[in-house]
Amino acid sequence: MEKLKSLVPETLKRMIGESSADDLPRTCSSLGDFLLHFEPFHQMVRDLADPEVALCGKNKEAALESKQKGNKCFLSGDYANALDFYTQALIVAPMDAHEDRNLVATLYVNRASVLHKMGLLTECLRDCNRALQISSNYAKAWYRRGKANASMGHYKDTIRDLDVAKTLELTMGGKRQIESEMKIILDQQNSTSNPSIQQYENTSDILDEKNSNLETCKSYKNGSMLTRNSLKWYSHLEYSVGFIILCFFNVILS
Repeated sequence: MEKLKSLVPETLKRMIGESSADDLPRTCSSLGDFLLHFEPFHQMVRDLADPEVALCGKNKEAALESKQKGNKCFLSGDYANALDFYTQALIVAPMDAHEDRNLVATLYVNRASVLHKMGLLTECLRDCNRALQISSNYAKAWYRRGKANASMGHYKDTIRDLDVAKTLELTMGGKRQIESEMKIILDQQNSTSNPSIQQYENTSDILDEKNSNLETCKSYKNGSMLTRNSLKWYSHLEYSVGFIILCFFNVILS
């Protein structure tokens, strides 16, 4: 990493060192443009993303263990820790075999369920989309995305997603449950007195938590380092590259 730092132009290092928190978008854009054409950095990414390397290595057993811990936290209502455990599982879950890809899709849907409970609906939709990119026939992913769209008042998208989920659902009990929820949503759509499907009582807490993620990214100018927590919302494949970039950023600032 120090060798890479020595190859960074002094003008870029000076710009990063003298920037303020408000300059973060411009600073990151400049660093990203530099790294995009910087072959030593790409070689480091290839090396660290290798499955045999510990930092970004994959471990199915560890992923399953974190998944189980996340399930326990979710069932007990400890959504913050459930979110962390599912994220940890996604970091180390492999995607080589078909069954491994199914595990990653399941983890995305599990994390989407947590995000839904926390009122982080945009992030919930994003994880549902990631699961569907991996497994387009995953009924639970369509169902969870439909529920998130319902909470956001996107009724047309909700009915579409739930209709696909019902088609893909294998059990009659599951199909009946989805049909029942679709009827409720259609009735809700036609109602003018209560346009939203679900209200969240702790809206201010939700906004505070979302804003805290942005502040984590800005805090580097106040003497603290960027950390893995800044990568909480990254996808399975983005995490390795993102963590390397944060390490590189911290080295430049040190």
